[in-house]
Amino acid sequence: MKHTLGLAVAVVLLCFGLSVVVPAAAAELFRYINDDGVMVISSNLPPRYASRGYTVIDARGRVIREIPRQLTGDEVLARQAEEAELEAERQAAERRRAQDEELLRLYGSPDEVSRAGDRRIESIEAHMASIRASMTRLRSQQSDLQAQAAELERAGRPVPGHIVTALERIDAQLEERYAEIRAREEDIERTRESFDRDRDRVARLLGIPASPPDS
Repeated sequence: MKHTLGLAVAVVLLCFGLSVVVPAAAAELFRYINDDGVMVISSNLPPRYASRGYTVIDARGRVIREIPRQLTGDEVLARQAEEAELEAERQAAERRRAQDEELLRLYGSPDEVSRAGDRRIESIEAHMASIRASMTRLRSQQSDLQAQAAELERAGRPVPGHIVTALERIDAQLEERYAEIRAREEDIERTRESFDRDRDRVARLLGIPASPPDS
């Protein structure tokens, strides 16, 4: 008897629960604009209106959620382009922040940046001096070989192949050294511009005026 009574009570409670849930679900209404431009509030949403966007409200007209309209293909591409641009700007700002932190870690003042730039340029110039010394030695060898070749030609004798080959090799080596010198000159210019930018940036980050770089 107690088992039967308990089952009956459970059934009554289940029914009561359903009677509460069903009206709550039924209280959700759809608000949308129809083909005539008229606002419609209905318990059903025709599929053709779903892509245009709609609002879900309760029985009292309070907004439960907003469903935006479906974007066109061009709008999707435009949004993707805008998001990509924003992401690129975010990454650029992050790189700039990291670079600024690194600059302040390395340098305590604009003058420290200038001195670091001077040391870098001096190192490049030392390398250039080594290249020029090598070129001087090559030109001396070239002059000796050319003198030997000229003497043989004045004597009416042919210039040996090893002299011709050595002169060609020296010409090629000298051209390589010239190219290295030009590259190092460009490197100095880039280095000077880079350190000047860093110098100005450090000054701005520290909020102090930067004196003009030494000429």
